Amino acid sequence: MDERAMDSNDIEKERGITILAKNTAVAYNGTRINIMDTPGHADFGGEVERIMKMVDGVVLVVDAYEGTMPQTRFVLKKALEQNLTPIVVVNKIDKPSTRPEEVVDEVLELFIELGADDDQLEFPVVYASAINGTSSLSDNPDDQEETW
Repeated sequence: MDERAMDSNDIEKERGITILAKNTAVAYNGTRINIMDTPGHADFGGEVERIMKMVDGVVLVVDAYEGTMPQTRFVLKKALEQNLTPIVVVNKIDKPSTRPEEVVDEVLELFIELGADDDQLEFPVVYASAINGTSSLSDNPDDQEETW
């Protein structure tokens, strides 16, 4: 995939990380959805806090093998403080050695540690392979369907 809307500089493209906050918009069923991507690292805390005050929802993307990372904690904490309930996307479900059930458990533990309320603890989970453009509500990679 040569074209990426959110990863604009060479380091971001190469490493698949976000350094500079960005936004893009998509139309879905007559609704304009603004998508904002923020850096996850605490060094960019002001940027994350500013963005969290401007959004109506959050998609928390977690790697199906690596699980939660320090930046996951930081960004999730900011989202929960704004009373947002993230949609959790377990990405890279197509790769070998993934552990999606354990990763969802890690995410739940993190929600609890960060003081999520009962509604926030009922977060929806989507399993995806961004590179393949597929997703499913099942953690079985064979259940993935094209989503583009």
